[in-house]
Amino acid sequence: MESPRAEREPSPEEEEAAAAESRELAVLREMMLRARREGEEPQVPDEQLRSNDQLQHDEMLALEAIYGDNIGIFGEKAGLRSFEIHVHCEIPDIVSVSAELFQGDGDDDLKSRFFNTFSVQHLPPIVLTCLMPLSYPSHHPPYFTLRVEWMDSVKISSLCHMLDSIWAQQPEQEIVYEWVQWLQSYALSHVGSGDGIIIQQSDIMISPVDVRAVTEIVSVEAAVQSLISYNEEQCHESFLNGLHDCMICFSEHPGVDFIKLPCLHYYCRRCMETYSRMHVKEGTVMKLLCPNDKCQGVIPPNLLKRLLGHADFERWERLILERTLDSMVDVSYCPRCETACLEDEEKYAQCSKCFFSFCTLCRERRHIGDRCMTSEEKLLSLQDREKVRASSGGKVNKGIDLFNELVSIKEALRDAVPCPHCRIAISRVSGCNHMRCRNCGKGFCYDCGKPLDNHRIEQCRIDQEQKSVRQAGVVKQIQKEVKSQRFRNYPCPSCHQENPKVGNNNHIFCWACQVHYCALCRKVVRKSSEHYGPRGCKQHTVDTQEPPERRMTNLIQKFRAGSS
Repeated sequence: MESPRAEREPSPEEEEAAAAESRELAVLREMMLRARREGEEPQVPDEQLRSNDQLQHDEMLALEAIYGDNIGIFGEKAGLRSFEIHVHCEIPDIVSVSAELFQGDGDDDLKSRFFNTFSVQHLPPIVLTCLMPLSYPSHHPPYFTLRVEWMDSVKISSLCHMLDSIWAQQPEQEIVYEWVQWLQSYALSHVGSGDGIIIQQSDIMISPVDVRAVTEIVSVEAAVQSLISYNEEQCHESFLNGLHDCMICFSEHPGVDFIKLPCLHYYCRRCMETYSRMHVKEGTVMKLLCPNDKCQGVIPPNLLKRLLGHADFERWERLILERTLDSMVDVSYCPRCETACLEDEEKYAQCSKCFFSFCTLCRERRHIGDRCMTSEEKLLSLQDREKVRASSGGKVNKGIDLFNELVSIKEALRDAVPCPHCRIAISRVSGCNHMRCRNCGKGFCYDCGKPLDNHRIEQCRIDQEQKSVRQAGVVKQIQKEVKSQRFRNYPCPSCHQENPKVGNNNHIFCWACQVHYCALCRKVVRKSSEHYGPRGCKQHTVDTQEPPERRMTNLIQKFRAGSS
């Protein structure tokens, strides 16, 4: 059993239009009753009434066939036919509209008047509402009202008087078609709006207003907004009904197959879907803009959702969030769960997901009061750790992966320069020193690492020469330290292989002969618990001299400082 269809609730615009129709019909019936009381509508014989009814019926059929959707029939009530026709004025391609506006508050004398001028291609129609009396067309014309959204009452009254004169020239004939044709062709020129429309709201009426003139200009601002909205709707409808060329595939398609962007550029749906999915697949979501090179307009998310589909749109949302966070200098990712975190003034952050507190510079756990470990220090520490783990035969896969990752990062950053805006490392393959970051889109100098806003080429060249001199001195110190480094290791008592200490730990494992020995007494250690203790050697002591790896790290830091 079919369920009854739910009635659609009328929209506010439909309710307002219905209310306007009822008001105009009430005015027309009041006009007809007044004419009967005053004797303006004569008594018509029955035979003439039947003839008038047939003529009215034929005229209504002809009007429906001619104007189609532009005519609305209200039905018959007490034998009286009523209807309305939307008359579209003939205008050139573009018509100029000037609206009189006022600026300022307070007294009208203090307000400054100015005109806002814009162009439209379509004007809202003139609504002609008619009520055919029984004496039409033999003795009396139809009662009518004119409603125009963009005319004042004086101009509409002038149109009403012109319709009366047309009836006076052609009495006792069907006149509605003549009225509509004249309104279409000559209404604008009759009221002086052939070259442009002026919308203004005057308090003093120059001439009397006809009761049949219905205006909807409550305020000039409302009339301007109504004109713009109607023009946009009609332009969109005309676009959908036409044929256009896509500027990507250069093929002709109907308007319904096009995607129109907010920047008013339009492309066929197939090309836009391919274009959008290509950028999402390649991860270049920051370049997902209007395909026109000179425009670069933004594509709204609701339109992208229709073009991409559910899965690709979720990927676009994720990528655009990541790119946005990467461009923010105070956002860092948690090294444990990769959650975006905000750093504080001391360059520390706490993850809101796993609550890990870490340093945003070295991505290690928070170390208040201590400086960050450099990449070289991390590598040296991992090298020593890997030697110990390899000797114990334990699980070292995770440590090896971490070690290899650090080595790879170090090699990748060897020739890379961080962007001064978003700190993303960028490596130059070829070309000049003027670089543009692919992450934030801003430019900087590859030599000095400074933004291009206040960059001077001559000063950059001088800085590079001074940097080269400082680097040469640091390199000589590094070479000297490398030559003397072999005398600061601890030789194995068994095979005499030199091995470094791991931190302050005096217990050393020789990777060559697999022997454990003490750095203090140079003896082989059989049991750690017996060798180290109150009666033996101390297992942990601080060397009187700075460890060679620490000195090497400091020299490398000096080298980097000279390069910056």
